[in-house]
Amino acid sequence: MKQNIITRKIQVYVNEPNKELKNELIGTIYAWRDLVRKGANAALAHKFIQDNTGDEIKEKGVPKENKCMNRENMIFRVLSDMMRGKVPTDIYYCLNQEIVGSHKKIKKDSGAGKGVLRSYKDDIPIPFFAKSLSNFKWNDGDKRFVFSLFGIPFATALGLDRSNNKTIIERCLNGEGSYKICSSKLQIDDKKKKMFLLLCVSFQDENVKLQKDKSLIAALGIEEPIKAMVGKKIFDIGTKDEFLHRRVQIQSAFRRAQISVKYNVGGKGREKKIQALDRFKKAEKSYVTAKTHEYSRRLVDLALKHECGKIVLVEHKDTCEKTTGDLFLLRNWSYHGLAEKLQYKCNLYGIELVRE
Repeated sequence: MKQNIITRKIQVYVNEPNKELKNELIGTIYAWRDLVRKGANAALAHKFIQDNTGDEIKEKGVPKENKCMNRENMIFRVLSDMMRGKVPTDIYYCLNQEIVGSHKKIKKDSGAGKGVLRSYKDDIPIPFFAKSLSNFKWNDGDKRFVFSLFGIPFATALGLDRSNNKTIIERCLNGEGSYKICSSKLQIDDKKKKMFLLLCVSFQDENVKLQKDKSLIAALGIEEPIKAMVGKKIFDIGTKDEFLHRRVQIQSAFRRAQISVKYNVGGKGREKKIQALDRFKKAEKSYVTAKTHEYSRRLVDLALKHECGKIVLVEHKDTCEKTTGDLFLLRNWSYHGLAEKLQYKCNLYGIELVRE
């Protein structure tokens, strides 16, 4: 069976009743993040120079006892010198693996001048190994998970939990199936002033019965977002009015706000004047994301119901040529986002996704 890895973004907060101690712990986390950012940029720059200079320059200034160290170990040495004693060891061990893996992906393009060297900013998450999470358990009294990370107490804020994060965490803690917590990250959102646990979970494909030679064909519809076909049976997923109604409302509100911007009181900068426009942009993006998740989920459920081992997604361009009079509708379908979310859900069940 294929091993899959998913990442769940879960809001967390420091679970400490003493305000002074809580502020001190939060300050420690911010200090760790600053060191992770500085260390990541320094290590990546060192790695780039190491790959694009001669051997003599690479070894210049390196102690004799470290002459035999390989390149990955040299990156770890840079991180260790900057972060040892200031952050937990697990953080820069994990950061070393991430930087080496990330650089391998962009090495060819950056060396050929087709890509740029990545620059880590303040929103960089703090990486750590799964073993750093301790005392992970469900608190019945407060209806939340509590855990410790490097001795700092945390608690989760699951909210409505539409993503079933509670169920996934319980499967990991109970050892149900093949669910297991992997190396994860802690992210700080400065704008929202919130912390999020980017929890990575690995698991194997769910054991479902599929026929590899049976296909479900999904095409862009005009009266419906998706028209699916299994054999001679045709299924409609969603409706035009359902999808467009709310999105057109948001777009109209955006245009009204855009016209009203010139009447806003000035003096506090451009960002203050256009904050209403940003709010509507985020609302539209959030709505489209939610709808594409819903439609892709329904499409995969349909494939599972009919035991289809393959989903064939008709290319957006092919449908545009057949429906030139409905460009407004086509502009609002967001099929590229749908394809990405569909790929993720297909991987969970071992369904092959083909884009034609």
